[in-house]
Amino acid sequence: MQLGELETFITKLMWTMGSGSVKDVHEQVQTTRNVTKNTVQSTLERLNRKGVLRRSKCSHAYIYEPKLTREQLTAQLVGKLLSEFDSDPSMTLAAFVEQQAPVSAEKMAQLRALITELKAQES
Repeated sequence: MQLGELETFITKLMWTMGSGSVKDVHEQVQTTRNVTKNTVQSTLERLNRKGVLRRSKCSHAYIYEPKLTREQLTAQLVGKLLSEFDSDPSMTLAAFVEQQAPVSAEKMAQLRALITELKAQES
């Protein structure tokens, strides 16, 4: 899966908004971009088909909301990128962490807890 620039913008907006109709989203998008309501509607529908958003019918309008968290979507996008390069996810993750700024003690504790949880699930 790949996201275009407007799809990425609207996805981030939906994480902030929580949910909204085409009209609601268009009003928010209009504050920074000059796009039509139809463009917002087709972008929301594409994101729904891609599994990034979900929609439900409310009266005569659809209400869209995020289906994936920021972390879930990032993991999917990185996973696709890794598969394109036949990369070993574990080694890529280690290289990524190594290149980052020093990790705080709190974040390191969260990572250790996550690794422990994943190891327990494998057993």
